[in-house]
Amino acid sequence: RDTGLYTCTATNAAGNASLSYSLHVQAPPQLWIGDGESHLTAVANTSLRIHCHTTGIPPPQIQWLKDGHPLDGQDGVVVSEDGGTLLVTRVGLGHQGLYSCQGSSWAGLAQAEVQVSVHVPPSIEPSAVDLAVPENGSASLECLASGLPAPDIAWYKGPEPLSAGAGLALSRDGKRLEIPRARLSDAGTYRCL
Repeated sequence: RDTGLYTCTATNAAGNASLSYSLHVQAPPQLWIGDGESHLTAVANTSLRIHCHTTGIPPPQIQWLKDGHPLDGQDGVVVSEDGGTLLVTRVGLGHQGLYSCQGSSWAGLAQAEVQVSVHVPPSIEPSAVDLAVPENGSASLECLASGLPAPDIAWYKGPEPLSAGAGLALSRDGKRLEIPRARLSDAGTYRCL
């Protein structure tokens, strides 16, 4: 509002003189990420875009940091020409951390931060799919599931959900189903999800 041309004029009987000043008022930078998020979650093997919005006069120069270190040429990380957008082309666990965009100009320095977490979709390691046990023998079925956060595991016999009890035991993490004394009625198709 106060930016502009200011002129001072001196006048007397002999004439006048003037001097002009051009005033540029600078506003310190302000930054925010996205819609003001402080936490973002990305899924492994997808892409992630982080937008850093800025205001200030003059417009600030933007620099990105991860966990306090400049993001210069990190593998799979691209910063837009104006610095306002950071793109992770293929998210991996190594991309978890605290991302900061710093804006600096003659008028000051500001920073905005966002914590990025990476989730890994569940997967199940293949294991033996055909088991034969004698009647009254014990059977142990494994479901080697992994993911981030750790997935919940559910067991089914055919279409029916199973739970511990009635001749069945489940490990605490749900990855192992034990049938201590197999009966003929226990034969069938078991699935873990």
